[in-house]
Amino acid sequence: MAIAILAQRNNLATAYGTNAAYGAIFTADPGTTGTATGEVTGGAPAYNRKAMAWGAAAASAITGAPVFDVPTGTTVTFFAVASSVTPAAATLLDRVSVTSQAFASQGTYTVTATYTQT
Repeated sequence: MAIAILAQRNNLATAYGTNAAYGAIFTADPGTTGTATGEVTGGAPAYNRKAMAWGAAAASAITGAPVFDVPTGTTVTFFAVASSVTPAAATLLDRVSVTSQAFASQGTYTVTATYTQT
């Protein structure tokens, strides 16, 4: 059943953001079991999971846009949200493949993530 009331869809989108407090990037599919296989590591400045800073829910959706530090020689292929800030912690809640991006030198990677509740 689709949720007919906008206020309830916004409430559920907000709850998603509350639970999915941190973003993470990966060099391979981390899977769907909550593990953190293939999470980016290293660099200067060093890679870390980032707070999602989700915006307020509107029109059944929330958006966050974390910016990650990515080390030289890394190819980013997946993005995930997690309940823990600790890299490699098995706290993944959701994941999606992204367009593969290779980094020949240290750089940053911005993800604009939108969750939409239907």
